[in-house]
Amino acid sequence: MDEKQRVKDAIKFNETDKIPWQINYTNGIARKVMEDHKLKENKNLILGKNVSAYNNLDNYFGNHIKTIAARALDSSREIKKNLWEDEWGVIWDRSVDKDIGIPINYPLKDQGLNDLKIPDPDQDERYLHFDPIIEEHSNRYILARLTYNIFERAWSLRGMENLMMDFVQNPSLVHELFGIICDFFKRIIPNLGNFKVDGLLFGDDWGGQNGLLINPNMWREFIKPYISDMYDLAHSHNFDVFIHSCGDISAILEDLVETGVDVFNPLQPEVMYVGETMKKYSKRLAFYGSLSLQKTLPFGTPEQVIGEIENRLELASIYKGLIISPSHSMTPDIPVENIDAMVNRLKENI
Repeated sequence: MDEKQRVKDAIKFNETDKIPWQINYTNGIARKVMEDHKLKENKNLILGKNVSAYNNLDNYFGNHIKTIAARALDSSREIKKNLWEDEWGVIWDRSVDKDIGIPINYPLKDQGLNDLKIPDPDQDERYLHFDPIIEEHSNRYILARLTYNIFERAWSLRGMENLMMDFVQNPSLVHELFGIICDFFKRIIPNLGNFKVDGLLFGDDWGGQNGLLINPNMWREFIKPYISDMYDLAHSHNFDVFIHSCGDISAILEDLVETGVDVFNPLQPEVMYVGETMKKYSKRLAFYGSLSLQKTLPFGTPEQVIGEIENRLELASIYKGLIISPSHSMTPDIPVENIDAMVNRLKENI
């Protein structure tokens, strides 16, 4: 059984010879681990970006999933030192957070949608990297990543405070903006059917440490209809549907099941009870994540890391439907010895 098949079986709650795992990483920790283990960078330049740089790291980790961004590799450009403009015209300050950054402008701050810069979902450059990456990772489950879906893209364009006020004061604007963003992604989804992609990872953070950022009923009114449309379209093209949403969103997990989500990520142990959640949704919703990125991995001992993994392996053997993973991409503050302990224990799992 190869990595791809393990993931496919796990999310269908079937038996697997090993519980699948996935270790995602930021650039900073990736370079740190590669230097520590003397792993060489492979070369494969597409639109100026090396899409094969971390292949040897993925092999060292034994990763089961290869995630591919559904945007052109040159769609984000550095306009000034540490300032990057994305394809929607949002400028991100990466002076501290080198991978994502913090938006410093809001193109729709003044509400008007007429001047909104909508990227071309059909541009050839958006998909040039798909075939080369898929060919290099044919044994892995291929997951196309559609980030900044509805809520996140809207607040990055409008500003968080403005959007929150819009929910109450200008709901028609919210629906119009959400509809535009939804239609953009609905045009990308069929295009992904031209490639050997297994699943789609929709990214939209709706939660904080203590619950949803908006009232659950407001979420159901403004967000649920649009994601339902996207997920239905994804299923019609035979893609599994993954959703990444940080924080405690337990209030709407039942809603996600209703929308057709197959896999929820990240199942943060700091905000959601891993065992109870897996038991409640067994055979209805699979999970991807569950390892603590706020406590155990950065601040625990290797023995504590192993202990947490053993707990997840036991839960997976009981309830099925788990891809074990850190609850977000690993950050540079994680000791390499903890990463090595995680990798070795995952590779030993039966």
